[in-house]
Amino acid sequence: LIAVPYHYMLQYFFNLRHDFFNSHPKWYWYLPLFLLMWGILIFVSWLVKKMPLITGGGIPQTRGVINGRVAYKHPFIELVAKFVGGILALSTGLSLGREGPSVQIGSYVGFLVSKWGRVLTGERKQLLAAGAGAGLAAAFAAPLASSLLVIESIERFDAPKTAITTLLAGVVAGGVASWIFPISPYFQIDAIVPGMTFWSQVKLFLLLAAVVSVFGKFFSVTTLQVKRIYPAIKHPEYVKMLYLLFIAFLISMAEVNLTGGGEQFLLLQATSPDTHILWIVGMMLLHFVFSIFSFSSGLPGGSFIPTLVTGGLLGQIFGLVLVQRGWIGYENVSYMMLIGMVAFLVAVVRTPLTAIVLITEITGHFEVFYPSIVVGGLTYYFTELLQIKPY
Repeated sequence: LIAVPYHYMLQYFFNLRHDFFNSHPKWYWYLPLFLLMWGILIFVSWLVKKMPLITGGGIPQTRGVINGRVAYKHPFIELVAKFVGGILALSTGLSLGREGPSVQIGSYVGFLVSKWGRVLTGERKQLLAAGAGAGLAAAFAAPLASSLLVIESIERFDAPKTAITTLLAGVVAGGVASWIFPISPYFQIDAIVPGMTFWSQVKLFLLLAAVVSVFGKFFSVTTLQVKRIYPAIKHPEYVKMLYLLFIAFLISMAEVNLTGGGEQFLLLQATSPDTHILWIVGMMLLHFVFSIFSFSSGLPGGSFIPTLVTGGLLGQIFGLVLVQRGWIGYENVSYMMLIGMVAFLVAVVRTPLTAIVLITEITGHFEVFYPSIVVGGLTYYFTELLQIKPY
């Protein structure tokens, strides 16, 4: 009931921004909007400075609290700040995701319920884990994948009681999400399997895993470097926010679907794929650079969806090259996109089970399940060889 409205508000403000930029208003209307958004970013950066735990996605903070390394001292105030700050940051068009904040919002709810319900300290971890899983389920309406994320990335537990609690919470949250968003846009993506021999598929999957792994290494190294450089820039915070907003505003004027994480752009390409490879490459690199600067700002927002978008566009480019070579048809490009999304999530986030089940669950296409296992497994192996650390 908290994380689903968070998703709804993000979609509502994206639609407002989308309609504004697509209406191509007179030039003088852009100025007050720009100043308003600049003020919003300054306010959110002030919130983060006051409450450092609400920075970024929130999954590392959630893991820290569950493992007892971090404490939520003011959980209700921080919950409100994360909720408001995340909505405001994404409403300006920054390339951030909703999944990380949803996970942390869920963990705050789990903490508050355990505190108000006088739950024993030993069982508090179960409600924190269940809340975190429910948060992700609310973001994607994918209860099974959300439970696997908690297992793989947050608590790494082996207690059946915690697993069942997390799964039940995820099912409830997924049910609420499905009620508010009855039609998932990912269901509209086709997944037509290319007619290829077994050995041709093996060669194709090996090549795709290798390409994704190399780009994943580049993505991870670049992101870490920028995250180190950004705090060292000796400019006031309001000036840094001005730079970020300037980039977001320019991209919004050119291709508004690429802002706010880029999910709408990915869905558009998956349902009506563009055939101009160089244009898709340019859009992917633009989104890649914009996402890195958005992550580095420390504002509330996750990296999961921008990473998903980058992987999908990389899969599209790979598929279009194969079309030119005559290996597959145009109708198979979206199939390659879905596998690329799984592989890139595995390369960067290093949660193979979550990635495989998430894409299968949100699209409803079991055709990509087995190829995703193969490509995801190969990518995981290649990322070990390349020594890519989980983002």
